Amino acid sequence: MSASESTSSRQPVQPPPLEVAASESEPQGKEEPAGLGGKVARFFGNVGYRVFDNMSFVGEVLVEFLELDKHPYQREMDEMRRQQRRRKQAQQQREADAIASLEEATETEATGAESKQALETPAAL
Repeated sequence: MSASESTSSRQPVQPPPLEVAASESEPQGKEEPAGLGGKVARFFGNVGYRVFDNMSFVGEVLVEFLELDKHPYQREMDEMRRQQRRRKQAQQQREADAIASLEEATETEATGAESKQALETPAAL
């Protein structure tokens, strides 16, 4: 059989049926209460779970509030980043001021030259 014939005659692969145990195949109804001891044990189990869950939540909130999940030098690193950002902004402002002063100087020279030419040439009436 060639490769082209084997692919066209094949059926899709199907998984084998699952074998289910007899106890799992029967529908699960409500379990009969195991008496007073079972109810008490279930109550304390639920209370224990709730207490543990709430303690876990409070612990997470405290860790976040006290910033225990951050690097010990996080504040210093943040301050360094702020200083670098301020220096960069100050440098950009100085550069912008320098460019603006150069532009003002060229505009002043251009208007000064025009006014000087107007004074030198008499106006023809």
